[in-house]
Amino acid sequence: MAQEDSIQTAPEPEAGRAELRRAAFLAAARDVFLEYGYEAANMAEIVKRAGGSLSTLYAQFGGKKGLFEAMIDARVNDLTAQMHIELAAHAPLREGLRRIGETFLLKQTQPESLEVFRLMVAQAKKFPEVAEAWSKRAPEAVRKALAEYLADRARAGEIKITNPDLAAAVFFDLVRSRIQFRALLLPNYSPTETEIRDTVDRAIKVFLGGIEALS
Repeated sequence: MAQEDSIQTAPEPEAGRAELRRAAFLAAARDVFLEYGYEAANMAEIVKRAGGSLSTLYAQFGGKKGLFEAMIDARVNDLTAQMHIELAAHAPLREGLRRIGETFLLKQTQPESLEVFRLMVAQAKKFPEVAEAWSKRAPEAVRKALAEYLADRARAGEIKITNPDLAAAVFFDLVRSRIQFRALLLPNYSPTETEIRDTVDRAIKVFLGGIEALS
């Protein structure tokens, strides 16, 4: 019976190959977009690096825009994973915010994240639709994930907020502004664990207690 159950629940080989191919396309697309920018990014170059075929690439993503949006969505999934964990666990507010803040700031100051941000700023004027797609699929999605956690904590009576989405935006601004800005301007700068921890601790104090909490 155990053997039958194993056979029944095993993933289809074709589906597994398709997921591996998709992951390879996304990894190659990330590198090509960052290296060449959106306009000069070439689908053939992505296939060359990832393997597979152009027909498979177009079948999975529909074109450059769809591939770019899928790349953003993959990044969002990575950024929001910790928030979903805290929400599912109904984690106490301070503990949850600390883990969320530290994970978020660490990921946002990784070289790849900084390069994506620089790319969006550089492309925004010439390709406003690309910048808009990034704004809706990344910052808004990440903010919504934190808002859901904050709303859960409000229902538990840990915090009183009437606008979880706005509260989430304020928290992220407190967490990232100083260190992310510095990392964007100084290519050789990388925050230490202590800097990240202290920054998040200060953000939580201000977020929950107001500026007087720092005195």
